[in-house]
Amino acid sequence: MNAAKRPITTSDSAQALFPPSSKQPSSSNLAPSSAVDMAKTAFAASRPGYRPKRAAHQGACQAIVFESSVKLTVNLLLAIVATTTIAKLVPYYQAHQQRLTTLQDAVAVAEHKNAELRSQFTNNFDPAQASRIMQEQSGLGYANQKRVVWESPLDRR
Repeated sequence: MNAAKRPITTSDSAQALFPPSSKQPSSSNLAPSSAVDMAKTAFAASRPGYRPKRAAHQGACQAIVFESSVKLTVNLLLAIVATTTIAKLVPYYQAHQQRLTTLQDAVAVAEHKNAELRSQFTNNFDPAQASRIMQEQSGLGYANQKRVVWESPLDRR
């Protein structure tokens, strides 16, 4: 029924006059502090079967448990997905690390060879070293130079 068409009863008027609040005295021996509290206490005492209303949401604890369990389940699923993904990425990472190590070794060898070739290039095109290089490459010497061959004692046998 619509509230405007509903007849007003004594309990409705009492609720309209004294809406429930959280400041209700815990025992009957406490003295009310204001006129509104005194009126509430007097009205509550005049009704023998008066009980204050229960909490606004009766299943609040169940809702909190349900919400917590849903959050826990979602977080657990996310943790499982993350762990699975990492487990799949570890072999891929190790293969790339091994390939990187191989490439770094090849680069080091190539740099060493490049350094040797650069030093040979500078020696070969040095004008001061030209005569020495011609002697090394051709095996011929100057007319006033004699070739010395060293023999080791083991070669005589």
